[in-house]
Amino acid sequence: MPIRMGLVPYFFDYVCSMHSKNRCLLAFILAIFSIGFTHAQDTYLPLNSYIYYHTDRQDVAESSPQNFSALKPYLRSNIYYTIRHNTPSGCLNKRAYTQRYFMAENFEFLSKPLLANDSISGWVAFKKRIYSVPSAMYSVITKDFFLSVNPIIGFSYGSDSSGPTMQNTRGIEVRGSIDKKVGFYSAITENQWRFPKYYRQQIDSTGIIPGIGFHKNFKGNAHDFFLARGYLTFSPTKHIGMQFGHDQNFIGNGYRSLILSDFSNPYLFLKINTKIWRFNYQNLFSQLADFSFQSGNGSGMKPKYFVNHYLGIKLLKNLELGFFESVIYDRGDTNKSGSFDLNYLNPIIFYRAIEHNLNSSDNVIVGLDFKWNIKQKFSFYGQFVLDEFKKDSLLKRTGWWANKFGVQAGVKYINAFTLKGLDLQAEFNSVRPYTYTHFKKSQNYVNYNQALAHPFGANFKELVLVGRYHPFFKLFIEGGYIKVIKGLDSTSRTKQFGGNILDTYLNRPYESGHKIGQGVKTNYSIAFVSVSYRLAHNFWLDARANFRHVSSKLLSFESQSNWYQIGARFNFNMRNYDF
Repeated sequence: MPIRMGLVPYFFDYVCSMHSKNRCLLAFILAIFSIGFTHAQDTYLPLNSYIYYHTDRQDVAESSPQNFSALKPYLRSNIYYTIRHNTPSGCLNKRAYTQRYFMAENFEFLSKPLLANDSISGWVAFKKRIYSVPSAMYSVITKDFFLSVNPIIGFSYGSDSSGPTMQNTRGIEVRGSIDKKVGFYSAITENQWRFPKYYRQQIDSTGIIPGIGFHKNFKGNAHDFFLARGYLTFSPTKHIGMQFGHDQNFIGNGYRSLILSDFSNPYLFLKINTKIWRFNYQNLFSQLADFSFQSGNGSGMKPKYFVNHYLGIKLLKNLELGFFESVIYDRGDTNKSGSFDLNYLNPIIFYRAIEHNLNSSDNVIVGLDFKWNIKQKFSFYGQFVLDEFKKDSLLKRTGWWANKFGVQAGVKYINAFTLKGLDLQAEFNSVRPYTYTHFKKSQNYVNYNQALAHPFGANFKELVLVGRYHPFFKLFIEGGYIKVIKGLDSTSRTKQFGGNILDTYLNRPYESGHKIGQGVKTNYSIAFVSVSYRLAHNFWLDARANFRHVSSKLLSFESQSNWYQIGARFNFNMRNYDF
């Protein structure tokens, strides 16, 4: 399988392989581009950025009827204007330093950008072009054009029980806008990583690196991979924004998401976001990969499709409610194999009604989420996803196999116990067996052999406890503990007990009596702590430790991993290893 470079090859490969209906889809996209653009456009802040920690806590402390926190990533302009509105005047206390950091990160919106020589940046300008602003090695700002170019560098070294681990990442990030109407973003990295043993075992069993996808072996037990993300943004009206490209998305307010997470690797999508008054309506049309893997026997990949619409409503300034509906489908069993079904382009109809009218058997999942901020200190949030259910058996609690649903409930507590900069979070997730699965593997809630939602798939209960502490401007500490009870299939896999969402539900052992944790009951205990110190703008030194213990009824599933790592990163976000 060749390694793809950048957004353009993805786009042209996609177009050249299109069937007639997919060419209609391309025409639809191009028609959108042809609309007269009259509104300024910008790019999105990458997921897992350090800034999200602060935007989330500011949302709890200062709820706004215009901000919708469930749909991520956020537009940089939304972050900037929120920060600008709430920036304190006077002396530069810790909060003001942090907010000036954010303003420098989004310097294109400033009438007078902060100078790189500013005391909080750590960089010194060179010949008026290199680091003329603290967050861009090279930048251009004119009336009709904005450009920011940064290197991406990440190095780390560590060890676990199996030997040394390491990370070597080099790349480039480019973002900007043209005529204040079209925004663009691209990030390309070349990587060599040696992961801890339990992570390598996951890679060996699925054929992919979680969140990455395709890779090559490198010097025995290491991996070499190339990762590219890129997109265009544009707005046909003041209240409608669009994004087309290759990236990740996240829906929810929690540590995890049961609707859509960034656990799987980037995918091609068209996103339409309509935001007006107290409503935020998002349509997502995506092409995913149905990746089949057999160790030693090669692999194959076919296209599949994911469509989602999500309606967020601000019932009160501090109370947000969201409804969503998603469909996973392919057309591999018809003469329309590989085509996008244009019926799903309707942005406002119920997908379940479309599926019924098409007499199809696509995988439809519906549900809701909510967030309620209280007393400027607490945020209660949750999600409910419904795959299938039968009312009678649900009320009688028979444990019927197709009563498939998941529940999330969580709380955030900022400035906990009056200690400024200390934030605590507790979250519970529970997903019944066979949720997200289908009788066709290609229509499971999966992309490239990775869960689209929660990394543990289904048939589990999870408790997440996380603490974050920002004692002063340059230091950030995070620690957490995760406890999971999950039911696994036996090594023979003759019966499917509902935890492996890469498989179908056809080999279930019985029709009723199903419960969470059935099969081979396995307990996961995961603890982690990380300390990051900022030397200069977006330049961090890191030290972290991960402890993972797995106990199971089946001895072959048990494992123990103690992993320690130190490193440095520049314009690069820290990666999670929390599953």
